[in-house]
Amino acid sequence: MKKIKFTIAAFVALSLGLNSCIEHEVIPAPVPMVDLTCHFQGTINGTDVELTENVVGYYCNTSKAKILLPPPSLSSAVYYSEILSAQTPLSIKVGLGSVMWDMSAASDPTLSLFNAFHTSNTTPVFSNGGASGFEVTYKDATGTSWVSKQNSTNFQDVTFSAISQESDTAGDYSKFTCNFECYVYHTNPVTLVEDSVRIQAAEYKGWFKR
Repeated sequence: MKKIKFTIAAFVALSLGLNSCIEHEVIPAPVPMVDLTCHFQGTINGTDVELTENVVGYYCNTSKAKILLPPPSLSSAVYYSEILSAQTPLSIKVGLGSVMWDMSAASDPTLSLFNAFHTSNTTPVFSNGGASGFEVTYKDATGTSWVSKQNSTNFQDVTFSAISQESDTAGDYSKFTCNFECYVYHTNPVTLVEDSVRIQAAEYKGWFKR
């Protein structure tokens, strides 16, 4: 009887020891991510064009062009959003600028300045390089770039809507829908003759990243 009790006690002690050595997996809480989607549709040179994220490799690429100046001069930033694919040259890129800020505090504008700029620029003028307004670049199937002009004599119009600012661990974003119509231009580098392409009923859904 004593031998049986000793065996049971030893088994219980061994079980407790094994349980104490088990490491419990700690599952981290899910990290919230902003839902970012990109899409373009419109009529370009009389042909309906639609570019959809994750179809034929299309994705959204954001970038910015900054001019940093020491105070008291203000620095500036132009923001770009482009839907493109490594599988085909055809792409659309829109730009909007410029956000102005004092770089003595930071190398980028504050989130409040970034947000205020985009929500207040719903009907910008066309501007070369997006320096003081809107610019669109269309790259055709041959890889040729066609760019809008601020002094175009042809009809052009742009409106931003559905603007919302969201943030996650990867950055701060200004999500938008951009509807526009304009002509874009390309100058032949050999003949120096300028040609144009008309973009109609265009809608670009994307985002700018601070």
